[in-house]
Amino acid sequence: MDAPEVVSGPERSLSYMLRRQPKLQIPAPVHSPVDRSGSSGSGGGSMYEFHLSKGADEKETTPTRPRSTIWGFRRKRVILCLASNATPMIVMMPTTITMTPSATGPESTPTSTPEAQGIASTATIKVPTQGIIDFDCGRISMNRQVVTLGTSSWGFDVSCMMDYIGPGVDIAGMTAYTFGDCIKACAMFNKFARNNTCLGVFFNANLTTSIPMYNGNCFLKSYLPQMSAERDLAAAASLGSSPQFLKRDED
Repeated sequence: MDAPEVVSGPERSLSYMLRRQPKLQIPAPVHSPVDRSGSSGSGGGSMYEFHLSKGADEKETTPTRPRSTIWGFRRKRVILCLASNATPMIVMMPTTITMTPSATGPESTPTSTPEAQGIASTATIKVPTQGIIDFDCGRISMNRQVVTLGTSSWGFDVSCMMDYIGPGVDIAGMTAYTFGDCIKACAMFNKFARNNTCLGVFFNANLTTSIPMYNGNCFLKSYLPQMSAERDLAAAASLGSSPQFLKRDED
């Protein structure tokens, strides 16, 4: 049995098919068309040209940035003025340059120059003539005080707040700033005299009262009379031991 013949529908015309297509939405031009009248086109008609981009006459103007100033003056002018003023200051600076060694190594110990040593040796000091010397008599009186000069030694026994007072008892007077210097003066006196002429000392730690009245605070004693009490911070010392001196012709 033969198959039925397929009958196609009516043919659509081209105009019908074009009418069925969706219409394109063309946006209106943003810029006005430019008239190109008098062109070489046919009929001498008008021709319009559309520009989708902004023209040269419609470009956005970028605001110019104001020039920076210093105190109302242009930066370049201020820099030139400062440079011209700094030049004389640089010329007037001293030309002495201190060089620092860049090499790393053991630290060098600074040495004093002869000029520096001369300055130090000629420096003067002012010694006090008033005040009370730091003197702990209670501590030093507990033991015999020994002075050693070379190979010879002298020992002194200390009595606090006492003094040897008598006619002609003082053979020398001086200012000593420690009790040790006072008994050392007695030992040196005996060493130079090569005998025990100095038998004791009196030391006064109060410079304010002793120096104006007695022109010193350390006094060497030629003999030892009975001791008397002393109100100031003072002490008496008697020679307790000494070396055996030789005659000059036996040296």
